[in-house]
Amino acid sequence: MWRKGYAEFVRRKGHYNRGKAAGLLVALALTGGLLTAAATLPFVGAAGLATRDAASTFNSLPVAGLGELPARSELLDTQGHLIAYYYPRGIYRVPVSFSQIAPVMRNAIVAIEDARFYAHGAFDLHGTVRALISTLSGSQVQGGSTLAQQYVKNACILMATSTAQAADCAAETVARKVRELRIAANVLQRMTRQQLLAAYLNAAYFENHAYGIQVASQFYFSTSASNLSLTQAAMLAGLVENPAAYDPLRFPAAAKGRRNVVLATMAKLGYITRAQAAAASAERLGLHISLLPLQTGCISPSVRKDAFFCDYVLSVMRYDPIYAKAWKALNFTGGMKIYTTLDATDQHAAEHAVNFVQPARSSYYNPGHNADTEVLIQPGTGKIRAIAENRLFGNGSHHTTVDYAVNTRYGASSGVQTGSSSKIFTLVTALKQGLPFGYHLKVTSPTTVGPYYNCHGGYVPAFSVINAEGPQGAKTYTIYDGTVGSINAFYATLEQRVGLCDVVRTAASFGMTRADGTSLLRRDSRLPKSDNLSVDNYPSFTLGSVYVSPMNMAAAYATLAARGVYCRPIAIRAITATNGTRYPVGRAGCHRVIAAGVADAANYVLQGVLGPGGTADGRSIGIPAAAKTGTANGGYYAAFAGYTPRLAGYVSVFNPKSPTGSGRMVYPRANYREVNGALSAPGQMFGDNAPGATWQLTFLTLQLRAKSFVYPPTYPYFDLPLTYTPPKKKHKSPSPTPMPTPTSTPTSTTPSPTATPTPSPSPSTSPGPGGAPAHKSPGWRPAPAAVEEYSDRRF
Repeated sequence: MWRKGYAEFVRRKGHYNRGKAAGLLVALALTGGLLTAAATLPFVGAAGLATRDAASTFNSLPVAGLGELPARSELLDTQGHLIAYYYPRGIYRVPVSFSQIAPVMRNAIVAIEDARFYAHGAFDLHGTVRALISTLSGSQVQGGSTLAQQYVKNACILMATSTAQAADCAAETVARKVRELRIAANVLQRMTRQQLLAAYLNAAYFENHAYGIQVASQFYFSTSASNLSLTQAAMLAGLVENPAAYDPLRFPAAAKGRRNVVLATMAKLGYITRAQAAAASAERLGLHISLLPLQTGCISPSVRKDAFFCDYVLSVMRYDPIYAKAWKALNFTGGMKIYTTLDATDQHAAEHAVNFVQPARSSYYNPGHNADTEVLIQPGTGKIRAIAENRLFGNGSHHTTVDYAVNTRYGASSGVQTGSSSKIFTLVTALKQGLPFGYHLKVTSPTTVGPYYNCHGGYVPAFSVINAEGPQGAKTYTIYDGTVGSINAFYATLEQRVGLCDVVRTAASFGMTRADGTSLLRRDSRLPKSDNLSVDNYPSFTLGSVYVSPMNMAAAYATLAARGVYCRPIAIRAITATNGTRYPVGRAGCHRVIAAGVADAANYVLQGVLGPGGTADGRSIGIPAAAKTGTANGGYYAAFAGYTPRLAGYVSVFNPKSPTGSGRMVYPRANYREVNGALSAPGQMFGDNAPGATWQLTFLTLQLRAKSFVYPPTYPYFDLPLTYTPPKKKHKSPSPTPMPTPTSTPTSTTPSPTATPTPSPSPSTSPGPGGAPAHKSPGWRPAPAAVEEYSDRRF
């Protein structure tokens, strides 16, 4: 509440009687509806001028406060269950109807604040004259305002957007009093007595940030306004005269004394008997404090499991232009219902998985305190079903307000590297160009691949790449086994053959941007000039070197699950207000970006990742599913994309404090808890480790109904020739273009990268076949035989 002392008139010696006469004349003039006439009386002096100004200003004003006072809004999940409350401007207020207020409460407030409420008109002549005389004379402030006048004042304060406006609403001046009376008269013309009484109780302030009778009832007595007892109602009715002085938490004796005054007044007016008043006066205050109604926003403890999703919803409303009107209304008047796409079952499964696999504060299962975040999206709709992170949301110790799953604008994260999970864009590009599954390349490791060309035909130098297995002689890989085994040298060469520009354009069509929202095909002004070229200048793109958001990656894989239909991720289904207003919301804009047959072919290949020889062998979930692992160089980042035709998920695991430095995930900072509960301690974190376990546990928990992928067309994917060669591309400039150097300036969550370490060969033992993860020995899960590595670049 805006707290400002009442203004006092400075009166000169000997002017008391003159002020008294002025007050009487003003009151009589108001009674006859002669505001302007009263203002012109010559002997009224300064008071008359104030009255005239007030009349001129407010005679034409509409009735204020009807249905526009700030009220609590609700964020709801797909089942209509509450996610979080949101109170505009920190005003904790929940309006209720007349019938939802206990009769004893209605009687108590009328008795102590306006005993003639049902008899007088817009104002009580006797009370108003007494109050005006007191105001004009400069003596102590007196009562006398009717409930209608008090409602107008309270509504004015609630609608104020600054301390100065709130002070003006409560100033003890003739101008304010005339204004208040004028609007009160309009209010009485528009409201019945029952409506006005309910409106007054919904706008009254009860101290401790409690506005309105419903929040006050919940805060002080952990009950609703409809269930208040006699003693409870009397205490709350007594509070409104001076909430600070009668605060039962700070001044219980004063609060009890004031309560007993209310009880005595109720008995005097016949609302209760004297015996009831005496018995109630002997009772204690009986406080039962509850902070629940005062919890607001995503930081509330009651929102803990959905906090990061909640924060994303509010961030989207804050920053996306389509929500400008809704965001303004949310923060000014509120009273809205925001229907989101969150599925409670999916959210619970993801939240459980990230905290089970990588418990944030466990020195045993997660000594590196790695972050584990997962996004779930429904294919074909773009609906975000879950956003989970193994952190507590908030500003306290061991909390964070950074949402690692979303773009920088919505969560303050600088994004993640994706490793070989970005190879799908090269895979899809190759399949779009008609390359069959058997198309093969002979590659060595390490190797240098190039040259490449950007989308303007500019020369892009070759770059060096090595497989996770280390140095190897020449080997031949097909598209199928090069993908399921995630062979770096093969994919770098394939990217060069199908065209770096085409690969980046495929990714852009799948909704991919940099984490800061910049298009992949444009320079990024937020990065240093040496490293802000468009992504079609970086051959390492296919190996996941560009920083993006897990949410965008989840949407890209959902595109494959939806057979080539891309949908922009959405978190809000509808927004409505209590007055019936429906606000516009963002749409998924689902549209086809690749042919269904191309998507079916990609799905066919990626299902092999979960089978024998695949980098995620042993991560199957008992129903048709496809996947792709991703590991950044030296244990910097690890990722896992997995999906069924019904649901797509993307998991990213990394150390948020120093992902490319001291926090790189090597033993023991690579430890995690497997799906079966055993400790796994690999030498380095790979995509099939904690990320794979997180995805697998999530989807096993959900027990989705089986649905098969569509079998791809025989032609051209199962057809010859296996040595198909894409057509030659024309290039505008054969002159070399300097490659940008790795960035040395980190973002807010990512420190400077260290020098690229020498890759460690993967253990020779591979996970066993079947639906459950295999283990060489209890508590240890070997890394897969073919896992992706690449030179680190901070693009």
